[in-house]
Amino acid sequence: MYTPISFALLVTSSLFCQLVTSQTHESTELHLIHRVVHPDLPVTPWAELGTVTVPSFKSISPTGSAASLSLAESLRDDLTEFSEAVDPNMQGAMYHVAIERPESEGPVSSIKACLLPSSTSANVVIHFSATGEPFAIDYSVSPVPQDGICPVTNMGSYPAHNASVVLKSPRMAPLPELRIPPPLTPEGEPVAPVPEKSFVQKYWIYMVVVLGALLISGPAEDSPSGDGKGGK
Repeated sequence: MYTPISFALLVTSSLFCQLVTSQTHESTELHLIHRVVHPDLPVTPWAELGTVTVPSFKSISPTGSAASLSLAESLRDDLTEFSEAVDPNMQGAMYHVAIERPESEGPVSSIKACLLPSSTSANVVIHFSATGEPFAIDYSVSPVPQDGICPVTNMGSYPAHNASVVLKSPRMAPLPELRIPPPLTPEGEPVAPVPEKSFVQKYWIYMVVVLGALLISGPAEDSPSGDGKGGK
């Protein structure tokens, strides 16, 4: 029979487990926003980039799980406004991609705006904490010159990439391998290792047995003449 207090604790525990389970297994959505900035120009306001459908946190692999990105309907119009506000070929122009949060600005990824006009694809990596919260985002485009220098181009627009999205959960660090401490003497000094025995010290008993057997057997007797003939 449950007491009123134990019954209340049981119900509270059950509701908490159901809440954690639903948060862990239900899919959610993350809204990505973007903008372009230049230190000498007014800050361009954030615009909607798209929505990422995030599956249950338990299904996200530390090495990366693919997710889908639905681009915003106003994306092309926003990119046109970006190019009118900040030319991507201007020295110092940057392109920002962030995770939208209602209470504050979420994690932001930044790349050179000059890398966008000649790019053909984009990639987004979102990192999650152990509690399932996104805490970092990486945005990149390709191709990019190996030296990272902006390519020479006359295009002054920002392309609309249907970027691939990868979700990553935290990875456990390897545990340190601890060595067994050496044995100590009562005085606290390491015990000196026992010197290894030589070959004679290890097998002297067998050598004595073999030598004794040879001494007991004595010298080999000469065999008698086998021709049976002898002269007088």
